[in-house]
Amino acid sequence: MTRQPPPRILYLGYGAVGCTCMAELVAAGCEIAGVLCRGSDRAEDGSSGTSVWSAARRLGLRLFTATDPNAPDFVAAVRSLAPDLLLSVQYDRILKPPLLAVPGRGAYNLHFGPLPRLRGCFPTKWAILGDEPAGVTLHAIDPGIDSGDVVAQVLVPLAADETDETLYRRLERAALALFREQLPWLRELRQPARRPQDEAAATYHPKQIPYRGIIDWQREAAWIERFIRAFTFPPHPAARTWCDGEEVQVRAPVAVGDALPGSPGEISPCGGGAIAVCCGSGSLRIGEVILGGSAQPASVLTRGGPARRRFTAEPG
Repeated sequence: MTRQPPPRILYLGYGAVGCTCMAELVAAGCEIAGVLCRGSDRAEDGSSGTSVWSAARRLGLRLFTATDPNAPDFVAAVRSLAPDLLLSVQYDRILKPPLLAVPGRGAYNLHFGPLPRLRGCFPTKWAILGDEPAGVTLHAIDPGIDSGDVVAQVLVPLAADETDETLYRRLERAALALFREQLPWLRELRQPARRPQDEAAATYHPKQIPYRGIIDWQREAAWIERFIRAFTFPPHPAARTWCDGEEVQVRAPVAVGDALPGSPGEISPCGGGAIAVCCGSGSLRIGEVILGGSAQPASVLTRGGPARRRFTAEPG
């Protein structure tokens, strides 16, 4: 009996999940015909395990230096490799029909969202903001954005204190488990079962930071609390506001409280080094703020200056 040759895969990946999935494919006997990583991933990162560029070099795989996956010269180079499959794991560029037509057995993407919900960018942030389940989906890539048929999916309900960081780490683990379950059909080049997405249930978010990462104190306290959790992922920038023209960043945990006298954004001390901030409805108790890159007790904002300081949505 003739043994089937291993599948040839064009691999596009990023981050720790991108590194691990690539290693899993190699261990399963797949042939990685070439690797393309994000434009920001082009330097050796030691042994952190988050650089697909570095991991591919260590595995002796062919690395493309292209930054545009849809450029005609890159598509031509890929065509010469005759890949069976294209796999995208946390890659950040939209892939267009000329490239998608190259792999003979299809193109698939691993997305950190419960498609058709949360298509597009920052799905972890939008899940927390919307107080809705997160998830991971492996789907076929079509000319749309995260709109192709679903192959496999797992939903991840949010914890009450979920932050962008904790949710992303949970989705990393879920993504690896889901990907490993797909290895048999990938290795054997079998066509997986697929189901179309329900367009009526779809949501999409473009490649823009939600609300520019700026806290809107006119909103209700519960929404602002979620917003702050959605931007808590050190060392990435936290949710922003301004006090007397100085930028202030706020990370979770913060606590929702009852309504207080005053207008949205007004600050008052509330003991224990914390402050209370009036919101559109309710209030928020903040114990720590980040000023000039360093964490400080929030009560520093109530020392000296105007009797009633306030947070604003702009520096001025």
